Amino acid sequence: MSLPEIRVMTHGDIDLVMRLQEMVGWGNTRADAERSLYYEPSGCFVASIDGVDVGMVNSFLYCEVGFIGNLIVLPETRGKGVGAALMSAAIERLTRDGAGTIRLDAVQKAIPLYERLGFKAEYWSLRYNGTATKAPHHSIEPMVKEDLEKVAALDRRFFGLDRAQKLRRVQHDFPELCFKASKGGILHGFIMAKLGASNVRVGSWICDPKHAEYAEPLLNALSSKVDGRKLWLGIPEFNKASVKVVSGKGFTQMPSSLRMSYGAYKKVEDTSGIFGIGAPEKG
Repeated sequence: MSLPEIRVMTHGDIDLVMRLQEMVGWGNTRADAERSLYYEPSGCFVASIDGVDVGMVNSFLYCEVGFIGNLIVLPETRGKGVGAALMSAAIERLTRDGAGTIRLDAVQKAIPLYERLGFKAEYWSLRYNGTATKAPHHSIEPMVKEDLEKVAALDRRFFGLDRAQKLRRVQHDFPELCFKASKGGILHGFIMAKLGASNVRVGSWICDPKHAEYAEPLLNALSSKVDGRKLWLGIPEFNKASVKVVSGKGFTQMPSSLRMSYGAYKKVEDTSGIFGIGAPEKG
């Protein structure tokens, strides 16, 4: 068997991406794949062996910090160096383009691979599933395009990096799933969500901890909008306030992922304001 060959992913690979995503059951959609290529046209990769496509990975760059996600390899080719080759391509791309720190959320069975590549543990990224139900949200308003400058500024305060491009795209694609909490013209929190293959994927969900009373109504607003649908979200383990909110709503904790980093460690986020991550592959 030949060594894996790596190429940059194109829109012609989306059928492959969907087959791989459906295999692992992470709930991603064709629109998710298209957005990834929109964000990072040179940052997504496909691996092939003897002309047969066998795996994929995505990389995302926020100036000096990169994220890697969606590493998927066909079961019959695992243990052949495909995952390591894809990761090497993503790391090389991010490093070349200026990332001094690279982060990812590792599913538990992949942690040994990432450790061998030099990634180190930071904290657990918790996973929860629940069912949306209608609940009070009187102080919450729909987010509109004109809010995005303030939304991006609040997001930078807590995520620590500029995600404006991604926030704009999510609000454009799912305006009915984006809500804000503000008072006197000051934005205290917001929540966004995307439609997954079988659920609604919550995130980003940001709230100033000094005004944490808005966090639950933000989730309530979204939950009321998609009443009866399944919800998925990820929460940094240190945000106990968020865990309390979702536990109180009967959400079920699923197997956690491990946030890991590679390179010069740089703490950029303040998890006290991150009530829900944006996405496992993007932070």
